[in-house]
Amino acid sequence: MNRHLSSLDFMQSFSSKLDSALQSLTLAQYPPDSRREMRLFPAAEVATLLDVSEAYIRQIVQKEKGPTPEVSGNGRRMYTLEQILELRMMLAENGRKKWMNPRRVSGEACQIISVTNFKGGSSKTSTTVHLAHYLALRGYRVLLLDLDPQASLTSLHGALPTFDPRTDDTFYAAIRFDQPRPTRELIHKTHITGLDVICAGLELTEFETAVALEMRKSGTSFLLRVSQALEQVTDDYDIILMDSAPSLNFLTLSSLTAATGVIIPVPAHMLDVDATGKFLELASSYMQILNDVGASVSWDFARFLITKYEPNDHPQANMAALMRQVFGENLLLNMIIKSTAVADALTWKQSLYEVQRSRFSSPKTYDRAIESLNASNEEIEKLIWTAWGRQ
Repeated sequence: MNRHLSSLDFMQSFSSKLDSALQSLTLAQYPPDSRREMRLFPAAEVATLLDVSEAYIRQIVQKEKGPTPEVSGNGRRMYTLEQILELRMMLAENGRKKWMNPRRVSGEACQIISVTNFKGGSSKTSTTVHLAHYLALRGYRVLLLDLDPQASLTSLHGALPTFDPRTDDTFYAAIRFDQPRPTRELIHKTHITGLDVICAGLELTEFETAVALEMRKSGTSFLLRVSQALEQVTDDYDIILMDSAPSLNFLTLSSLTAATGVIIPVPAHMLDVDATGKFLELASSYMQILNDVGASVSWDFARFLITKYEPNDHPQANMAALMRQVFGENLLLNMIIKSTAVADALTWKQSLYEVQRSRFSSPKTYDRAIESLNASNEEIEKLIWTAWGRQ
């Protein structure tokens, strides 16, 4: 009996079934009429974010000079992210701390940071989204740009009511060669104050074909497509974060050309480090070609970041030591540990910054994970400050 399986039937069948199942799951998590909201923040966490004491915040509220928090049943004072931003701006205006309002000032250029590596499973998207949420909580104006056709970063922000990946609404619409759309039309507000997103979808893959055809006429000009699209909106943001696809394709190259800084996430495993070496070798060959045609690329900073790190794993410790020896100061001092808390949050389509600590069965696991994320994100924030010339 002939039991040959039609590849077309197989792909179409399971593509449709999986898409339907995932849509049902998304609708269960975020019904069409629901409005996704950021969690509330207890006063102690607000004090940490603003680097002041709880007593000082309480004093402001008592004098009726600040936003009134919501008081829970057990008497805890809880603030929205909008109220935290209001407090931040109020304290900055009073000159409490020099950088209480961290947003860039005249003479400081928008930082465009590419988070990239062509090895899948390097925690690239998780690194990007946690960095974005950290910076938004710190008071920056942040734009997330999803450059991966798989659109994981897009999906982490839930069902955006005005976004449809099938109706010319992904970033490809801004970088296509034929009648591109204004970038500002593609920006979507998220449920997090200060954080916007430009979404991805499968149509981003069309950029590769379009570039292959365009190169016959315009050579390497395609490398400017991302930077030209972003130039339209840089005045509106302090930091733009780009989550690239796990491949060194034309779109990734274009994003590296637009970047002012680069973060390369690398798990401390032999195969991941080896793949990163191949990524660097291939990227350097492309950069050499750009140099040869007078289109050299320079960044304010480029750093490697160890992700998924398990401190008690001796092979990983040895690999981390090797990376420290090879990369030196270009390897961030802090590492992102592997944590079930992060994995659980991502399963809920949230970053760890969005989830209340009380939701986890092991609060200590949450504490270790958030401490790790804060340390690495703060180190990247300091790189941004250095690029701006801040002390």
